[in-house]
Amino acid sequence: MKSLHGWIVLTATLLLTACNPNATREINLLTGATPGELARTHLTGAVLTEQGFNVSIEEARLGQIWQRLWAGKADASVVVWLPEASAPFVERFYDRLTDLGAKDAGLAQERPLWPPNDKPHLVVRSALQEEAPDVMATLLDLQWQPDDLQYIIDRHQQGKSWSLAAKDWLANQRASEAPE
Repeated sequence: MKSLHGWIVLTATLLLTACNPNATREINLLTGATPGELARTHLTGAVLTEQGFNVSIEEARLGQIWQRLWAGKADASVVVWLPEASAPFVERFYDRLTDLGAKDAGLAQERPLWPPNDKPHLVVRSALQEEAPDVMATLLDLQWQPDDLQYIIDRHQQGKSWSLAAKDWLANQRASEAPE
């Protein structure tokens, strides 16, 4: 009986999601080109994919990330360095964007690339909250440690794609959280 009830709830949820014209199932993430940025973005993509979203990831320079998010041509980026590196873009593009804050302090190897007080922030286009509240909830909950990102970077350096390296980390994380 429990499994039938669970099946009914799952089916109803899927039907409601499918019937909702505002339900966004396609998520476009923008990333920079450094290993830390690629690890963050692909980890975010792996989490969203696990939840049933179709995720695309594109590389872009910092100014392009701001411009494409502002124009609605992408949904989010976990690699918007604030406050100093993005200062030229904040005044121009911030009105249609939402800053969900820093998810980590940056990796040691990234420090020379960015101003000393900057951290990689998660920035989304503001309309995403209305269009995909479940995505926003997931993005708000994201948090990782430098070791998590380093694991993904190491797997990539061993020959795995960024996407597979992130999925590998996520699978290991889920296995370690599972009750024995």
